[in-house]
Order: sequence, then structure tokens, then C-alpha cells
Amino acid sequence: MIKKWIRNLLKKEESNDINLDVFQEAIINYRQEGKELMFKLGEKYGLNIEIKEDYEKLISRSNKNIPRRGELSKRWNYSFHGQECAFYNKKDQKNVEVILSNPPEFGHIDSWFLLSYMQSIEKYKNEVAGMNWQKLKSLVNKLYMDGQIKKVVE
Repeated sequence: MIKKWIRNLLKKEESNDINLDVFQEAIINYRQEGKELMFKLGEKYGLNIEIKEDYEKLISRSNKNIPRRGELSKRWNYSFHGQECAFYNKKDQKNVEVILSNPPEFGHIDSWFLLSYMQSIEKYKNEVAGMNWQKLKSLVNKLYMDGQIKKVVE
């Protein structure tokens, strides 16, 4: 019953000129950038995050050798918070949030973070203009249900 209601709701949203291909592309880019940034952060501290022990050293709050926030490069800052790591591109003002589960893929999509990412990129700004994270979540669920993106469990 609930699935049917969600499908009907999504059908109504699709009629509002929402291009799901753009959202699929944004998710693919978001996942790829997050993964690349996490690997660069590991490399900065001499760690291969594909190795479980190295990854745990990188994200551990008790590791005093790795600051919880800092500069990844001249363009990127990073900041660990909770079970996430935020990356901010100072030049382009791009936001990429990585949920620290499922290393080394980091592919779980949080609609709040995805919305922030899309709002920070010129290419996607118009697609999400006036959209809230709840509506974006329903679009992401539609992409999951249609098999257009792979779901990654937290």
C-alpha cells in the first residue's frame, strides 16, 4: 500500500519536468568525488584506506596524528564530524559529504548531503532550485526502485 502511494507520488513529480537522468548523473559524480577525496585524504597521511587498519587509523577520533579538520590541498578543506567527513572546495565552493560507512566505496546517499552538493555545483543548481531534501529523497528512491542507481546500505 505504501509503495503504491510512493509510486503515485513520484509519477506526479515526474510530470513536473524533473529529469531523472540529471539526478542519476549527479549521484554518480557525487559518489566518485567522495571516493576520490577520501583516498586523497588517506594518501595525505600515508594510509591506504583499502586496508581496514589504515582506514580505521584515518577516521579514529583517538588518532592524535590526524587532525579532525584541516587542509587536504590548496583547494580542498576537510572536516570529520560524527560518522561523516565534509570536504569543501575553497575555489569552487563545492560541498562533498562522505558517510564513513562502506569503505572504500562510500556510496551511501544522504539526501541532505546530496542536495548541498547539487546546490554547490553550477551544472545542477537549476535542477534543485526550490527543492527540499525530502523531495530529493523521493527522487533518489525512484532511481533505486527503477534500478538506475545501486543502493549502498549504511
